[in-house]
Amino acid sequence: MRDELDGRIWVDNHDQFALLVDDAIAALRTGLARLARWDGTSHQLFALIASFAITGLTFNATAA
Repeated sequence: MRDELDGRIWVDNHDQFALLVDDAIAALRTGLARLARWDGTSHQLFALIASFAITGLTFNATAA
């Protein structure tokens, strides 16, 4: 009896987690599709983000 209850609880939690993952992937896919339809300045946005990341990662080494 305990195994059956544990199995049902596991299945319920697994189904909820699977739905959560599916929703997250769908939201990510929608966001990336919106970004791809942007007006052509996305490469500038990515360059800005990359430059800030490179500066943030290397600033301590070059500031000395």
